[in-house]
Amino acid sequence: MSEIPKKKPLSPEEREGIYRKNFAYLLIDGILFMVALNGFMGATTVIPDFVRRLTDSEILIGLSGNLFGIGFALPQLFIARYIVRSASKKWWFIGPNIPVRFVMLIFGILVLLIGPDQPELILLAFFLAYGIAALGDGLVGVPWSDLIGTSLDSRWRARMFGLTSAITGVLMLAITPVIAIILGESGPGFPYNYGLLFLIAGGIFATSILPVIFVKELPGGKAVEKIPPITEFLPDLGRVLKHDIPYRAMIIIRLLTALFLMAAPFYIGFATEKLGLTSEVAVPNLLAMQTAGGIFGAMLYTWIGARSNARYLRLALLASAMLPASALLADTLGPLPLYFGFFMSGIGTTNLMFGYTNWIVGYANDDERPMYVGLNNTIFAVFSMITPIIAGLVAQSAGYETLFGIALVMTLAALLMMMRYIHDPKEEPPMVVVAGD
Repeated sequence: MSEIPKKKPLSPEEREGIYRKNFAYLLIDGILFMVALNGFMGATTVIPDFVRRLTDSEILIGLSGNLFGIGFALPQLFIARYIVRSASKKWWFIGPNIPVRFVMLIFGILVLLIGPDQPELILLAFFLAYGIAALGDGLVGVPWSDLIGTSLDSRWRARMFGLTSAITGVLMLAITPVIAIILGESGPGFPYNYGLLFLIAGGIFATSILPVIFVKELPGGKAVEKIPPITEFLPDLGRVLKHDIPYRAMIIIRLLTALFLMAAPFYIGFATEKLGLTSEVAVPNLLAMQTAGGIFGAMLYTWIGARSNARYLRLALLASAMLPASALLADTLGPLPLYFGFFMSGIGTTNLMFGYTNWIVGYANDDERPMYVGLNNTIFAVFSMITPIIAGLVAQSAGYETLFGIALVMTLAALLMMMRYIHDPKEEPPMVVVAGD
């Protein structure tokens, strides 16, 4: 039997060097992924406008804007129960990603092949492909959270999240004119224009997995010998929810977040149907304002988040409240306040989920992190499954203005909860050891 490699402690300098390299690889992955997801497939701009051209169902339009978030979070508690068997989470992230990140590339090809005569088939193919891509990303969500929790400390995580958003924002500003040309009169026409956007996004998705292969994973939670039986796993979840007040408050804040984000797919419809803007004007210009705000918010997060993640989250929620408030003003004053609202929304919502993730990853210890991340995201996903239905019914029966009023109240409620219960976790310097090469 071969001799077990002797473990040696990492010096602070060695650990910092590993963090620095991991930061670079994860930053590249994040930038590519976010450009594809939020640029060429923007959930509040491109996606709802695409679906609106295929159906007049407000419920389906609302679902389209929230589907990726639901699919991403839904399977995470299930996965959290299984990955505890492995101390290493890196290949739990990379393996499922290899096929999944090609799905939207395939859908883009299908749109080009189907053409304009079968909108129902395109709509069905979209929900299948987008749903598979979202669920696939959800399968790797817990391993990814554990990977960034062990392979970066809180300082490097905040920098990674902030710079991912900032650089993504700059790139999105650069591609906004490209999106405008593709969707405009000089573009290839519907549905080929959107098929081209999905084709580009899919190619970027497929490329984005490569940098993570080079990440050096540091030890985290200890592997368990067997999967915890459901009779033990569920009571453990109940005890966490009952006794851990800050964590329970974070879950409630995320549920309130789902209630104010449910209005997100309807701002474009409000701009085109109530304010008289065309899609060719509304989609690229509002996306540009949101992106510009996202860049500014990312720089704020890089600066403030590395010092106090909780303080940044409070500012982000306050900024997020400006979008529904501005939409309500735009109903009377015209489209100008809506541009301001999208800019403020970029400051707030672009990095809000990053901030939530960073708080949970830093709050939970190495052994509990998969369960904490999975439980939080799964509850959010289950709740988010009904919010598009709520939003669609409200928009159809009571109008956009009522929906935006509800969103504003939910945002302010989340802010009050954040101020009352959420503070920065105290992070102890990790005692890291690695096996000899």
